[in-house]
Order: sequence, then structure tokens, then C-alpha cells
Amino acid sequence: MRIRFEICLLTFLAVNTSIKANAQALVEDPAPAKNQAMLRVSMPKVSPKSGEITSLPKPVFREPWWKLDKDVTALGIIHGAASLMDGITTRTNITHGSTEVDPLDRLFLGAKPTWSRMLPLGSLEVYGTALLAQHMKHSKCKVMRKLYLVPQIGFIVHHTYEGGNNVKSRNTFLTQGY
Repeated sequence: MRIRFEICLLTFLAVNTSIKANAQALVEDPAPAKNQAMLRVSMPKVSPKSGEITSLPKPVFREPWWKLDKDVTALGIIHGAASLMDGITTRTNITHGSTEVDPLDRLFLGAKPTWSRMLPLGSLEVYGTALLAQHMKHSKCKVMRKLYLVPQIGFIVHHTYEGGNNVKSRNTFLTQGY
């Protein structure tokens, strides 16, 4: 407690005694000294005749991490539709007696996936891939910015292919009498 008080007191005294000296030094010589750092602040331009502000400084605003750009959101909607098609056709095949053959889906969803397992994991996949694409799009790395569409398009192609494959396999089951 005593150390905080001493620091506050020293800061207060240093600021009060140096304000007048710094102000006078800046008025006389606007260039900062060698050991003095000068804070650059954007000031609005004021018209000397009317006293009106002609231009305001741009506010610093950063979007929240969860907010997605329009193109990433559009691809996320397409990804969700492809995932839903894959889920519907997979569930239809399960009711006709087949099992999940994709090894990665089988690892997370089991041999006979249910809606209670497919919906949360599918939603997590769609939103997670959209967040990954968003962070890749705004990355400092140039290669990442160029390839930000790859994860979403890859999953869209995968789910569209698997959904089509499910329809094809269901048709072969039905024609063979299953």
C-alpha cells in the first residue's frame, strides 16, 4: 500500500512540475528532444473563421472475433446446406439398413449416426470452418489470405459428394430389393 502511495505521489509531483516546462519547451521548439517521446494524436481541423470542425479523425474500431464477412457467411450457408443434404441422405440409408462407411464420420458419429449426434457436430463443423476461413482471410500471412476459401469449399465438395454417393447407394439397395 505504501509503495502504491509513493508511486502515485511521485507521479503527481512529476506531472505537475513538468507540465509547465514541457508546454513551454513545445511552444518554443515543437521538435521533441532526443530522450523525449512525443505522442502523435490526430486532431480535427478547425476552420479559423467559423470555428467549425471540418474533418473528424477516423475512430479505431475492430470487429468482434465471432462476426463473419459476407462471403464467408455465404459459403457457410452453402456448407450448412451440403451438410444437411449429407445428413438427410445418410439417415435415410441408415433406416434402410446400411451403416456409415466414411471413417472420419464413423469415428465421431458411430456406425449408425442419429440426429442428436449429427446436428451438434455438423453445426460445430460449419461454424468452426467459417471462423477458420475468417481468420485466414484477415491473416498477416499472404499465402493464408489467398487460400482462405479452401477449407469451406473443401467441406462443401466433400458433403456434396457424400450426399450424392448416399443417394446412389440407396438406389442400388432399392433396385436389388433391400
